[in-house]
Order: sequence, then C-alpha cells, then structure tokens
Amino acid sequence: MPKKPLRAIILITSLALPGAALADGMATQDPILRANNEIGLAATGTLMNYQEHITQFNGQTDIESGWMPGFQVKYSLMGDYFPSLPNLYFAVNYDYSNGNLHYQGFLLPSRAPLQGTDSGATNRVVGRLGMGFSLAQSWMLTPYLAGGYQNWDRSLQGPYGYKEKYSAGLVGAGFMLQYAPTQQLVLSANAQGFAVIGGGMTPSGNLLQDNLGTASFGTSGEERVSLDADYRLNSSWHVYGGLNFTHFNYTGGPLNSPLAQLLGVAEPPSSTNLFGMQLGVAYGF
Repeated sequence: MPKKPLRAIILITSLALPGAALADGMATQDPILRANNEIGLAATGTLMNYQEHITQFNGQTDIESGWMPGFQVKYSLMGDYFPSLPNLYFAVNYDYSNGNLHYQGFLLPSRAPLQGTDSGATNRVVGRLGMGFSLAQSWMLTPYLAGGYQNWDRSLQGPYGYKEKYSAGLVGAGFMLQYAPTQQLVLSANAQGFAVIGGGMTPSGNLLQDNLGTASFGTSGEERVSLDADYRLNSSWHVYGGLNFTHFNYTGGPLNSPLAQLLGVAEPPSSTNLFGMQLGVAYGF
C-alpha cells in the first residue's frame, strides 16, 4: 500500500477516536442529570378559583375564577459538588400570571348580588435544596427543603371596584421522583407541602379602602403536585412541559387601622385552587 494513503488513514482515525469517545460519553451520561442541569423558559396557563368564606353571613361566598396566561423561568443544578454530598440538587422557579377573572359576590351591608371582572396578576418564586438518590437503573428520588414567596394583586373593576394586595412566605419540603425510559426522555412527579407564613392583605382604591390598614394572616397550609416531562433534542437543547395543581388557604384577619377597628372590618378566610400547565424550551449544561 502506498505510504501517503496509509498515513492519511492513520491521521483520520487518530482524529476521529477522541470525538467518538466524547460522543459515547455523552450518550451514556445519566439522562436524569442532564434534565436537572438546565435553564428554561416556558409559556404557562393557570385556571384560578378563589373563594372567600364570610361566616357572619351564613357562609355566603365571594367567588372568582378564570384563565390566566403567563410565563415561567426555571434554573436547576445537580452534581457531586461535595464528596460527602453526591447528587446535590438546587433549583429555583419563578412564575408570573396575569388575566381577567369573573367575580361573583355581593355588596355589604345590603348583600345585594354583584358580578364583575377582576384584573389580577400573580407572582410566585420557590427555591429548593436537596439531594438525589438512585433507586434503580433509570430511577431517582430527590427529597428537598423549599422556601419562597407568593403574591396576588387583585383589582375589581367597575363603580364598586377596589384593589387588594395579598402576599405570603412559604416554608416547607417535598420530593421529586424521576424516571428515564430513554436517553432522551425524563418523566418527573413532584409533591411538596408548605407552611404559609407572614401572610397579609392591604386594600386600596378609594378613600375608605385607603384608610383601612392591613390584615395579617395566621399560619396556614399549601399543597402542590405536578407531573412533568423533559425531552432532550440534542446535546444542549431540551423541550419540557407539564401539569400542576396547587391548593392553599389564607386565614383572614381584622384590618389594623383605627377606622377598620371602629367599623369592625376584617378580611374573611379564603381558599384558592390553581390548575396550571406549561410548555417551554431549556438549555442544558
């Protein structure tokens, strides 16, 4: 065989081997770790149902419900950052929603029926810190501690309209169970529970509302479950989506201004249900 073609074959082979080894290493990398090391942006939609329970009027209820579009930003890391803590997990999620809700309630003290539109916006940010445990091939369980913050700017339109700002802190824990049926696809089930702490509501919008002060809430609970899927398109890009359900209560409480105390004005207890979905794209690293 001529020497030049032989040298060319040896050169091509020597250049191809490192690339082949790298590709093989990427192919055998844990797909769950791939899915847990990414930054993503998703379009979201949330069906919100809010109910106030006014016990002094035979349990008569104000109800608000409707669809709120929005977006989500997420960032997550998982890796062996400390020798004694393998698969250390950190994640932070921010969700924003904005939309018009249908309001069905009544006027006080006449208790005349009132219907209207509530233009509202919600913000929610939650961070997690935990550690992943491999249960079997392609399975991982990650328990974690979590904390965050949520608020809702509520603005009832019309001649009887007013504004209310709700906010609360979140402290709790949860776990994430993940399964990778293929090298590209990772399925996740997530459950978390929170204590809702430091909550409150501040009304505004007219002369009376502006002088009622703030209602402070007691500690209550919040539960959230979700099902998600992450599909790797190539070495860097993923698409992901999922469904989630959140339920929480606010205890309500008296407003703290002298005027509110004179009038006996209080924020009633309430419950909120959120059914959400998201679809987005993520960059893996």
